[in-house]
Amino acid sequence: MSNITSCTEPQTLVSSILKCILIVEFIFGLPGNVFALWILFFKSPWKACNVYLFCMVISDLLLFTGLPFRIDYLFRGEDWIFGESFCHLILYIISVNHSASMAFMSILAVDRFLRILHPHHRICRMSARQAIMLVSMVWMSVLLFRLPLALNLVLTPQKNSSKLICPSFFSWTLPSVQMKIYNSVQLIEVLLAFALVVFCFVRVFSHVHSRQRPHRRLKRAVRLLLLLVIMFVLCFLPTVTFGIFLQVFSCSEFLMVCFHASLALTYMNSALDPVIYCHINAWYRDTLKGTTNSLGLTKFLMNNTLKNVSTFFP
Repeated sequence: MSNITSCTEPQTLVSSILKCILIVEFIFGLPGNVFALWILFFKSPWKACNVYLFCMVISDLLLFTGLPFRIDYLFRGEDWIFGESFCHLILYIISVNHSASMAFMSILAVDRFLRILHPHHRICRMSARQAIMLVSMVWMSVLLFRLPLALNLVLTPQKNSSKLICPSFFSWTLPSVQMKIYNSVQLIEVLLAFALVVFCFVRVFSHVHSRQRPHRRLKRAVRLLLLLVIMFVLCFLPTVTFGIFLQVFSCSEFLMVCFHASLALTYMNSALDPVIYCHINAWYRDTLKGTTNSLGLTKFLMNNTLKNVSTFFP
């Protein structure tokens, strides 16, 4: 137990930087996702793609529900005051966001891929009801997959202190065989999702750039898939990479600094998701343009998308 505790002791500099980054992500990410929730629920037509976006918003809002407690934890010098059960719940919520975000980003990538390269595929004609059934199965799988982390978490006191620690992604420092298996599956989850997104990007990029004058919506789809690839590289790969290093090699100050720094990148995916909404949902994009124009902040040209939603891309 002492080895686990020493492996999760706070790095003062990293902790200071981490809490500042988390505050910025919370301030910029929450309004964008709340705005997306309002647009998707009250304004946008209820289509399959919008169902996927709606699930991404719910996943992000789950993260923003738990993030203030993580920020409070860092400001208290990594002292958890909310009890063991609540620590289980918050880390479970954050880990669910991690898997759900990757799952729905992968679904969006496949959706763009099929709509461009196989527009007559039956999946492209999926109804909102069928999409809800699909996302329900995804949510059930994610909730069950992340459950072992919450059940195996044990809150421990810091060495020579009465403070309790509740570190994110605690499973990477647990030496049990069960957690090593769980982490291996988690690594496979990230790599498979990343490979799928990269595949969709490469195929769509090749298809679009083989045309002489590709439609601007096709170019937007390429930018979206490139954004998904970048988000995987920045937000999901670093944490599992350094987590595996922690299991393979002994805990070192360098590895712990890198690991803690990667946590800020993990949370960043929810702050960046509004950029995805702008690329996919015309109602979100045009409502945002209209709002900023009315405030005098911008002078975007409006394309009457709110009146005539394209059927080529939802």
